[in-house]
Amino acid sequence: MVQLIDAGEKYGEGNQMLIAAEPIAAGEKIWWCTCGDDDYMMSRDEILHLIETQPHLKNFLCWYSYMAEDDMYMIPRTFDTQKNNDECILFNHSCEPNCGFDSGDGNTIVAIRPIAIGEELTYDYHFLETEASLIRGLECKCQAPTCVGHITFDRYRDEEFQKRYYQYMSPYLQSRVRELTTKWYSTKCFTRSATPNKTKSLHALEWIQAGEVVAKFSGSVSAENHFIRAVNEDEATCAIDEHKQVIALCDLTPETEITLYYHGKLL
Repeated sequence: MVQLIDAGEKYGEGNQMLIAAEPIAAGEKIWWCTCGDDDYMMSRDEILHLIETQPHLKNFLCWYSYMAEDDMYMIPRTFDTQKNNDECILFNHSCEPNCGFDSGDGNTIVAIRPIAIGEELTYDYHFLETEASLIRGLECKCQAPTCVGHITFDRYRDEEFQKRYYQYMSPYLQSRVRELTTKWYSTKCFTRSATPNKTKSLHALEWIQAGEVVAKFSGSVSAENHFIRAVNEDEATCAIDEHKQVIALCDLTPETEITLYYHGKLL
């Protein structure tokens, strides 16, 4: 059903791609990925530390890691030898994909539509990761008419994208889409969960200027209703306005935690 061929002309020397070796019907199962069974789970900080101490692994760790939950990534057990354990990683990105993940198990790749012989097999990387992806900003070379240019991993926030592709997203991305209805935060932020007590917290992913909206409460303003830790008034990095928006009090550098003084703010 599937054939691996050279893709140097499209993606650059040394790259490969998977194509359909026979006609594939919409909904047909194409590949079962074993990555979830065979990979290590590491936090974002652990991977960044590996990159810092072993810079020769940077490209491999960034390219072949994928998000399994907030702040946690799966990487091949053979990462130290820079070898992959499943060729499912050879499904390239497209902004008009013909493949996606089976929502029943998250490991099976299925056809979104009928696929002809010789057609490249692709899925949208936005099905798998959010803004905290280690390849955020990657230049897209899919050549589709609707190509986004660079992959920013924020399309899961778009309602039209959700309606079209929700059933083909990984279980993690589906959970993030559902979470948007109660916990909204800026694309410049990410949630950190790799803490000693596993309590999630919200942090700046990139530079945030004073006055920017970084999050918004949809329900009661309380630490239990978001990932924003309560601190003393003089320690808070953000404040809440009358619209329940969380506003940066000063310029926030990457990794800075988003914190609030909640006293008297039960709106």
